[in-house]
Amino acid sequence: MRWHLLSTPRLVLSKPRLVRAAGLLVPLALGCLDMPTRRPQDALDVRDVTVSEGVGMETACTPTGVEICFDARDNNCNGIIDEGCGLHTGILQFTIAWEAPEADVDLNVYDPSGELSRIGEPTSSGLVKDRDCPRVSGECQGQNVENVFLAEGEPARGRYRVVVRLDKLNGATAPVAVRLSARVGQRAFAMLVELSPGASTEEKTFEFTL
Repeated sequence: MRWHLLSTPRLVLSKPRLVRAAGLLVPLALGCLDMPTRRPQDALDVRDVTVSEGVGMETACTPTGVEICFDARDNNCNGIIDEGCGLHTGILQFTIAWEAPEADVDLNVYDPSGELSRIGEPTSSGLVKDRDCPRVSGECQGQNVENVFLAEGEPARGRYRVVVRLDKLNGATAPVAVRLSARVGQRAFAMLVELSPGASTEEKTFEFTL
């Protein structure tokens, strides 16, 4: 009898404990399922974007098919400009392309310290130019593309200035149409500029702040 009296309360008390435990678990589980998910944020806060007067800027990528080399476009909208074409890329990438083979057009990218990216010589912030056209050596083979990218590390914070400049026509017909595409983190920018000899028409700019 002593064993029966002790065992009965144990059995009776154990049921509400299980019920209460289950009652606590259910709301917690539902709470986890109902928690709103945060959208991933771009680590690069791009702001104060400006372009030269009269230049139209595209801020959304429209897929046009497979990637085509040396057109300074992200044809497949994967965030990389002219991938698979021998151009380097990075979290920052700036590319220009133009069809007039004789024309000498320069892509000049200045980092927040004002330092200009050059062929094979990274700036202190890591920007480097890996292609410069046209070349006397024939390296460009009539496919005029210039490319600047961030080789490594995090982009320096501050104001960036991208200048597309007509250096020489060399017999080409003005205006020379040049396409500029830029990759800044997860954002893409593109624009078509027309360059002609003259102080007000020989260069166009694209600027932004990180």
